[in-house]
Amino acid sequence: MPKNDNVKSIRLYESVRNNIGEEAADSMAEIVYLSKSADFKRKFKWANEVCSYLENNYNDDQIKRIRMGCSCTPPPKYIEAVKKLYQESESLDEFCEKYNAAYGGNHSLWHEGNAVENTAVLFFSYPHCYCDCVQRVDGIVSKTWCLCTLGYTKKLFDAVLECDTEVELIESVKTGGNRCVMSISHKKIMRK
Repeated sequence: MPKNDNVKSIRLYESVRNNIGEEAADSMAEIVYLSKSADFKRKFKWANEVCSYLENNYNDDQIKRIRMGCSCTPPPKYIEAVKKLYQESESLDEFCEKYNAAYGGNHSLWHEGNAVENTAVLFFSYPHCYCDCVQRVDGIVSKTWCLCTLGYTKKLFDAVLECDTEVELIESVKTGGNRCVMSISHKKIMRK
């Protein structure tokens, strides 16, 4: 069996195993694999192979769960800092302003709707792609690849808001968008 020891391919294997089953993960690992020594061009090719494999073998809900399970985890200190900004804010406007003052340039945050009426939706955005598998190669990838950022976004905002959020991918750089944008929603967003 080919070497499949890259951290990204290990995460993918584990996510397929956790969401579909071990037999499915083993079958996939024989077809789409990535070694630690892979350069950025090989990683880009692998990302496209992964998307094709997932799209040909699973439904949209399964693909979303698999890719979200592949996500990186926000650093604990970052989560705590963002949570503190949220807890110290009197409104979503204030929270977004504080967040953007602290992290603007790397990420941005804004909202639409009204927290009092439970219609508030947060939007979390990156100005460019941060994925080390695809960012250095010109070219687009399937939306399937970018669904992993939903896992990152969900981990962050579930912890910050202390609830089970719903996250959706609105736009991504590597699918042809101008930026990466995710929506975050839950009735609990801003309790004041």
